[in-house]
Amino acid sequence: MRRYSIWLAVALLLITVAVGYTLKLRIDKARALHARPAPPIKPVDEGIAPSGWAWWKDDPQTGRRVVTVNARSFEGTHDPSTFELTGVALRLFEKNGKSYTYIKTEKARFDEGSQVLKSEAPVYIVRNVPADKDAEDPKEAQRHVRITTTGVTYETKTGKASTSDAASFLFTEGNGTAVGVEYDPNTKLLHLKSKVSLNWIGKGPVERQMHIEAGDLAYKEAEQKIYLSPWSRMTRQGTTIEARNTVVTLLDGHLHQIDGDHGSGSDVREDRTTHYSADKMTALFDEDGNLVQLIGDQNARVESDQPAAKTVLTGARADLRFTLASKTQGAGEDVESQLHLVMADGHAVAESAPVPQAGVTLAETRILRSEHIELELKPGGKDLKEIRTSSQAQLEFKPNRPDQAHRIVDASHMRVIYGAGSYVDTFLGWNVQTHTDKPAALVKPKTGPDGKPIPPAPALTWSDTMTTKFAPNSNQVASIDQTGHFRYEEGPRKASAEKAFLDQSINRITLDGRARVLDDTGSATGDKIIMNQTSGDMDAIGHVLSTHEPDRNEKPGTSMLDASQPMQAQADQMQTRDGNSKVFYEGHVVMWQGANRISADQIAIDRDTQSLSAAGNVVSELMDNKGGDNPSANPIYTTVRAPRLTYRDDTRIATYTEGVHLVRDKMTITAKQIEAHLTPKSAETKNESSLDHAIATGEVTISDAISSTRTRTGTGEHCEYYTKQDKVVLNGGAPQMVDSYKGVIKGQQLTYFSGEDHLIVDGKKKQLAFTRMKKK
Repeated sequence: MRRYSIWLAVALLLITVAVGYTLKLRIDKARALHARPAPPIKPVDEGIAPSGWAWWKDDPQTGRRVVTVNARSFEGTHDPSTFELTGVALRLFEKNGKSYTYIKTEKARFDEGSQVLKSEAPVYIVRNVPADKDAEDPKEAQRHVRITTTGVTYETKTGKASTSDAASFLFTEGNGTAVGVEYDPNTKLLHLKSKVSLNWIGKGPVERQMHIEAGDLAYKEAEQKIYLSPWSRMTRQGTTIEARNTVVTLLDGHLHQIDGDHGSGSDVREDRTTHYSADKMTALFDEDGNLVQLIGDQNARVESDQPAAKTVLTGARADLRFTLASKTQGAGEDVESQLHLVMADGHAVAESAPVPQAGVTLAETRILRSEHIELELKPGGKDLKEIRTSSQAQLEFKPNRPDQAHRIVDASHMRVIYGAGSYVDTFLGWNVQTHTDKPAALVKPKTGPDGKPIPPAPALTWSDTMTTKFAPNSNQVASIDQTGHFRYEEGPRKASAEKAFLDQSINRITLDGRARVLDDTGSATGDKIIMNQTSGDMDAIGHVLSTHEPDRNEKPGTSMLDASQPMQAQADQMQTRDGNSKVFYEGHVVMWQGANRISADQIAIDRDTQSLSAAGNVVSELMDNKGGDNPSANPIYTTVRAPRLTYRDDTRIATYTEGVHLVRDKMTITAKQIEAHLTPKSAETKNESSLDHAIATGEVTISDAISSTRTRTGTGEHCEYYTKQDKVVLNGGAPQMVDSYKGVIKGQQLTYFSGEDHLIVDGKKKQLAFTRMKKK
């Protein structure tokens, strides 16, 4: 679109200038210098020149032709003093004499008393015709601006020209109409009074013509400004701009700027529609008349309708930037303005609501708030490319389905990157804090002591950066990656790590780098922690340390070690399954409660069956106080080593297998299997997991260091050891006792009391026990 504003000013100006020259041809001065003698006029009250009349005038200083007038006939009367010209053709030359304006009308009348000339007949004007060309030639006339109107009035005293009739314009690149025209040469004001309608085709195809409408138009030539009031409308292809009290500014004859109050507009292209409005609107154009920028000030609003979503951007100020793109139009090339960038400032809000589509799950409505928001479109202006902020921002994910969470993301600045079809591809945030309210449909209701429902605690996170990926063509979150000082809180549950990654497709969270999770039941740390949000399962990997607080509601006898103390463990890996009811540790496992501990290559805990199993280099240490309630008594440790261990809380039996080595105080027992019977739990026995008695089977060897110089060693297939009586019962196979001081004793069953140095030997039936005493 090239220089379409020039024709508006020039075309209307020509009417007044042309009429002005015509009216100044005072008929009573027809006999002035250089006038050709006309036919004689009757010496009565009227003058007649029926056979034609001609008049011209030259500039006395330059000698250049100023004006020529030709008429078919001329009549004049003295009372009243009026003159009429018929078949008038007038040429008004420019000062340089190189071109002229051609004016033609069938009849004109001049009132000498009022010095006003009027023409009720049609007036035809051709503008800027070369001096050596004939405006009567139709081919030549088509190359220039042509104006047609009627009812022209010209005041010779002031030079003002006007008409209340309709005027039409034709020029090489457009046309237009208006009703009522007035021009004042003193102020250089051109006024189109009503029904202003202008079309500018420019150099491009007819489809790209610009159409301007207004209730009133005033062109101030000195200011190079056009005032449109009280309303105006500009339309070009699918683009429309409407405003009140509009001011059009020209620059060197080109359209430069349009300012209007309460402006609004729309841009319709294929399957996308953009609407914009503001209390004050400014449009800027390049020298070819192409729209390059649109500024809305005060209550600015931009609304974009697309197949996937409807986006509304509001703010105190909006700035729309356009790029120029070549486009093939028919057989030629065309240039069009394409919306490229939208910037909103001052409490800016960008809301994107998904459009329901068949076969596509309805996503959340996204609401972005910031002091400055930029919305960039892809080449062609059809699809969104990116939404970004340069200052503190908040992004809200408002649910549209009962199974969707309500999320709020606050960040120092954000970017939303779009993929194909204006679907969100990636969200980026810095210095991020999130707030998530889980959907009511997925939250188990809880009630307080008063029976009233307790609202679920929101999930909160913090991190240095956040990257959210969306599933293609869906606007559905696929993954969330939060990096740098990640923290999480949800009621009593907390977590922290260097990085956190949520895979939404399987609802799994991975904490990486000094990861830690905790709640009111315990905690876990590790190099990496993986949590399944659906099942509640958790995997911890690398330098794992876990703590499980004792459950005060559990019955006595629910822990092998010490139910009064937190259960702590360290391992290379840890897994929890079935709602944390099953816990698996692997690799250099150490588990302890108070002073009691178990180490192994693997340990598994089943809280539902209240059982524990361990495998590989199993070592358990249990402490009991032989002094009972005497706090000054030295503690006694029972240490058991074995390849495998199984423990059941209902029986309070720990079974060690595959070659066992038990050490308690001065007592050592080795066997293929040992059953360690722990003291039953009760309020009276406190919460100690001490050894009550042990049963060993299979190649049993029991050693007792009675003193530094005396030992007692017993062997057999079966052994029972009772800690409270220091009682040992050895039987099965060929039991025997070797006393380094007293010698060897054999029998069917050997019973001795370590603390009392007392031995009971039972021989076989009808057979004496064997005793070999050691000589002194």
